[in-house]
Order: sequence, then C-alpha cells, then structure tokens
Amino acid sequence: VLSPSAAAKHLELVYAIEEGLPRMIVGDEGRLRQIVLNLLSNAVKFTERGEVELMVGGEPLPDGTHAVRWSFTVEVRDTGIGIPADRMDRLFHSFSQADASISRRYGGTGLGLAISRRLAELMDGSLVAESAGVAGEGTRMRLTFQAPVADAIDAPVPLVGVDLAGRHLLVVDDNATNRRILVKMLERWGMTAQATESPHEALEWVVGGRQFDLAILDLHMPELDGLTLATAIKATAAGASTPVVILSSLGVHERTSDAIAAFLVKPVKPSSLHDTLATVLAGQATSVPVRSVGTGIDHDLGARHPLRILLAEDNPVNQKLALRLLERMGYRADVASNGLETIGAIEGSVYDIVLMDVQMPELDGLEATRRIRRRWPGPAGPRIVAMTANAMEGDREACLAAGMDDYISKPIRPEALSAALSATLRRAGSTATGVSA
Repeated sequence: VLSPSAAAKHLELVYAIEEGLPRMIVGDEGRLRQIVLNLLSNAVKFTERGEVELMVGGEPLPDGTHAVRWSFTVEVRDTGIGIPADRMDRLFHSFSQADASISRRYGGTGLGLAISRRLAELMDGSLVAESAGVAGEGTRMRLTFQAPVADAIDAPVPLVGVDLAGRHLLVVDDNATNRRILVKMLERWGMTAQATESPHEALEWVVGGRQFDLAILDLHMPELDGLTLATAIKATAAGASTPVVILSSLGVHERTSDAIAAFLVKPVKPSSLHDTLATVLAGQATSVPVRSVGTGIDHDLGARHPLRILLAEDNPVNQKLALRLLERMGYRADVASNGLETIGAIEGSVYDIVLMDVQMPELDGLEATRRIRRRWPGPAGPRIVAMTANAMEGDREACLAAGMDDYISKPIRPEALSAALSATLRRAGSTATGVSA
C-alpha cells in the first residue's frame, strides 16, 4: 500500500518478522491494519531520506483459563525529522501536532494517532513514541496488544520444490537494514550469504574467483548501480553462469538486461523471494529436485472420478508442484499462466474444474473469476477453486465473494486437493483425461 509513496521519496521500506510467532490469532484484523497503516503512513510522510522499518515480535503470556494469549509488539522506526522532547506530550492529542509548522508542511491533524492509541488500549495494549528529537535520527513508534492464539491447525508442509539449503549467495545492498533482513531470510532457508554494501568489493570477490549460486543486487547504489554490477559480474569467468536477481523500487522492474534473471519489488516479501529463488535456481538445473511427497495421496482418484482440469498458475515451480501432485492422483491438467489465458482456455474447451491462483500477472484470479461467472453463469461455467498463500479468513471470503466455489491454501496439501477434486461434478461435454499414477 505504501510502496509507491516510499519509492517516490527514494526511501527504503523494509520489514522483519520474528520467527516462532503464532500462525493465526483471534482479533480485530481491520482495526489492527488501521493502526499499522497509520504508523507507517506517518513514518513515510515525515521522512525525507533514509528508511522506514517495520518490526513484529511477541511472546506468550502465562496460561489463563481460556486460550493461550500472546503479547505482540509492532515497532515502526524511521529516520525522519524526529519529535522534540518538549512537544512529545502533544503527539497523541486529537487535532494536534507537535508543531503547527509541521501541519502546514506535511498536512494532517494528528487525529490518527489519538484514535490509534485508543484502539491499542481496547486491545489490552498501548501505543508510545520515542524520539531523540534530532532530524535524521527519527522516531520509533511501539504498538503493543494482546490476543489469544487461534485453534491449532495443521501447518502445511511443502511437497515439492527446489532445495535451497546449502546454496551460497552474494548480497549487495548499500542499506544496512536491507542487508540484515535479507541475510536473515536466506539463513532461515539454510542458505549462506556473503553480504556487502560495496559493489566494487563484491566485484573484487568474483574477479578473485569466488563463486556464488546466485547474486541478489540492489538496483540503486551510489558507487555502481545493480544493472551495471550484474553486467560486470557476468563478464568474469567465475560469475558468467551466476544468475542475478535485482531488487528495485516500485515501477522499476522491467527486464532491461540479459544479465538479469528476475526483478523483485521492495519491500521484499519472504514468500516472493523464496518463489523467485526457487524458480531461478530451478532454471539452472536440468530438472526440478523433488522432495518425497508424504501420505494423503489417493492414487486411484483419477480413475474413479475422471475430470477435465485447468491449472491457472504463473509460477513455473508452483506449476510443476501442482502438476506432479495431480499426476500422482491420476490426472493430467492444461495450464494457463494468467487470468487472460485462463478465460481463453475456457472459451476453447470444457473444464470441470479450474484450480485458480489468486495473484497472477495480466489479470489476477479474482477478476478472472468475476469475468468467468459473468460469461458462463451457474452450471454453464466450471467449478473454480482458489489456490493462494493467503490463509486468513478475510482472504477466503474475498475469493468466495468473487464467485469461487472453494479455497485451498499453499503449499498444497494432498488431502485438501483431493477433497476439492472429489467435490467436483463432471460437466456435459467434458472429456476427462485421467492417467494412471
């Protein structure tokens, strides 16, 4: 939401989430989003250069008589104008800002922080501010709140994919916060990262013969931009075969060089980074390494319950995952890479079910579903099952509201896919293409 505003001011917008937090909690999602967006919006507004960082952590509270409760902390830190100590007490007053000149320059009334603090208190928490009052050192806003953990659910286990563990990556970014967060993400997946703020130092490593499985380069750096560095790395003996992923601000992600394997928009989401690394590294290999698929697969489902299936998924690795799983259930599927291709495929063939990824280029899964339902209403259209990494209740409701019939989360679990397929009826005119497992 705030990436365009941060990118327009050349700010680094980053976030870090502690490991071990509950996957789901019970609370007011809309109000929590309102508070966090208000804090981030203020941080971007009052920061002219540098960075804005969001940090999320938490710890369990002593067991009560009901569900286990956690205390969560959300911190937003910026490198903006700061708040003088003698004006800190005015920060959370309604229709008041620390300085009238600030209101004239940046706009706003201060009402948002007053409401945010009240909402935090209603969540058994607080909202406080810390600032040295010095421009450039900025402000740190700390939100705390309590919430019970949701009922335990089975965590999905990835079925197939590229093994990232043991890979050696080069990370080049002049922003220390970005480097720290990237390295932490990579290490979480069992990868090792050699990081530097200097493009020239990185190039010296490669020229000296150090080899990396992949390089992650920031696009905008003072010494040497990412595209130029990528070209220089590719020109060396050690780096000629090293794939390069560029991190760029919103709106600057076109493939402008053959040396670039992929672009990622900041702030980088862990899921997007993981999928991109898996896709790029899969392209370096002759085949996609596959982990063993666990129990829960009905190998005879395709023979007993034949279906014509369309898989709408833009990520090549995710395509291989779903196709392999369907094959082991006794099915083949046609593939579409975006929403427009999905509609085109339905125009030319009769499908019993569409396994629809929600986030796709050209036309996303939600809008594609709306158009399909308008053109082929009721039984004239296929059953549509959403496949998405978003697993919150609100996301499920959005999929159903768009006209989807069911919803399964990624990574795909065999039993969830099997249930979705079993609930699908054959349509007239469908010629199912089941194969033996």
